[in-house]
Amino acid sequence: MKNLHQILRGLMDEMQLSESELARRTHVGQPVIHRILSGETDNPRVATLSQIANYFSVSISQLIGDVPLPPDRLPGTHQQSPQTWTQVPLLNWEQVLVWPKQRESIQAPVMIGTDLTVSKNAFALRVKDTTMMPRFLEGMLLIADPEKPVHDRGFAILRQTGQKTAIFKQILKDSADTYLKALNPDFKTILMDEARYQFIATLVQARDDLYPQSSGTRDIKS
Repeated sequence: MKNLHQILRGLMDEMQLSESELARRTHVGQPVIHRILSGETDNPRVATLSQIANYFSVSISQLIGDVPLPPDRLPGTHQQSPQTWTQVPLLNWEQVLVWPKQRESIQAPVMIGTDLTVSKNAFALRVKDTTMMPRFLEGMLLIADPEKPVHDRGFAILRQTGQKTAIFKQILKDSADTYLKALNPDFKTILMDEARYQFIATLVQARDDLYPQSSGTRDIKS
């Protein structure tokens, strides 16, 4: 991680952020950010790296210098600037059930950047279990948008009557029937009953930001 402080300083300069402002936006303590920038610590916690990497829309491996930053982050290119990327709140699977009606009840959420065009009600989630493996690993970052339509073989976040957390499934349509599929073969495909299941949002992007050895970003084509 010998390049961490240099890369972080460059990303902050790119967006004209001070230590205190980065701390406010990422919810990482300013003393921690200062120690990273000064080189006092070269082994911060993965959770700290994840929050900073998420904010700048890079992977942990890019943040610490194991993988080069993508060319569209370099000054002078004609790609979209990270400053113009949309910031969406990182919610948990319980909060999704009340989003966006109870937006005010979710105080100071961690914000995640995405280069996609999404609605004001879009949000981020972390994959919580193994039901969608091998494509979606536990901890993978999901970006979902309630205003995007769900199509056959797309992926969606849903509400299940009587459950306190949302669920994540692939959508399969067959004539008038809709099925909810878990990619993990250990789990059954369910016939969707609209009295029991309601769509919350459509998955539009999946990212491997949590994993130090992975830098993948995949837009989801529905």
